[in-house]
Amino acid sequence: FTFDARMHERGDKKVLGHRIKENGEKEGLEILHILARHPSTAKFISTKLAVRFVSDDPPAALVQRMSETFLKKNGDIREVLKTMLASPEFWSSESYRAKVKTPLEFVVSSVRGCGAEVTDAAPLARQLQNLGMPLYGMQPPTGYSSKADAWVNSAALLGRMNFALAFSAGKVKGIQIEAENGPADSQDALAMLQNKLSLGNISQQTHDTILTQLQNVNRQKASDNGHEAQVIEGLLLGSPEFQRR
Repeated sequence: FTFDARMHERGDKKVLGHRIKENGEKEGLEILHILARHPSTAKFISTKLAVRFVSDDPPAALVQRMSETFLKKNGDIREVLKTMLASPEFWSSESYRAKVKTPLEFVVSSVRGCGAEVTDAAPLARQLQNLGMPLYGMQPPTGYSSKADAWVNSAALLGRMNFALAFSAGKVKGIQIEAENGPADSQDALAMLQNKLSLGNISQQTHDTILTQLQNVNRQKASDNGHEAQVIEGLLLGSPEFQRR
C-alpha cells in the first residue's frame, strides 16, 4: 500500500477488536498482520486452494484442516498445500478429474499433449479470446473463475471442439505438429492416441462416437493413416474426458 501522511487520520484506532496505537505508516502494516492471522483469511485462502486443486465444492473437513495449518504455520502456503496433498480427500475417487479445464488449461494441454512446437504464440492467444478467456482480460482482481459453471455451456464446448479439430489438422497458425503415422486399424490408432494424450480409459460412448465419426470421413482421405490420426486426435482433444483434469 502507499502511505500519504497528509491523508492519514491521526489518533488510535480499533480494527477487528484490536486497538491500533498511532504509529504512522506502521499502523497499516499492523492491520495487514492482523488480517493475515485472522481465521476468515485462513478459510478464504484454504477454500481458494481447495477449489483450484480438488473440486468446485471441496469437503468442509479438508478446508478446515487446511485453515488450521494456515494459522498454525503463520500463513505458510507450502505447509497448507502439504496438508491438502496428503489428505484422503485429494486422492479420493470423487476428486479424480473432478475439475473442468479453463480455456487456458485446455489450449496449453492440447499443445503439450500433441507435442506441438509453437513458433508464434499470437494465434493461440487469439484462440483463447475466442474461447472466452483473453489473456489478462479479466479486470477484477479476483481473476478468472476456476469453476466449471463459468466455462461449461453448449457454445463453449462447441468452440473447444472446433479448436481441437483445427489444431490437430494443423490449421492453427504458428503451431507445428509432427504427422502421426499410426496403425492402419482404427481401433489400434485410437488406443495409441488415447495413451499419447494420457486420457486413461475413455467412456464407451466417446469410443463409439469417434469410431462412428471415422466411418463418415471421406473414404479417400480416410485411407491416409496420417489424416485418420488427425481426426482421431482432434476428436479426443474435444472429448468430455480431455476437458477434465
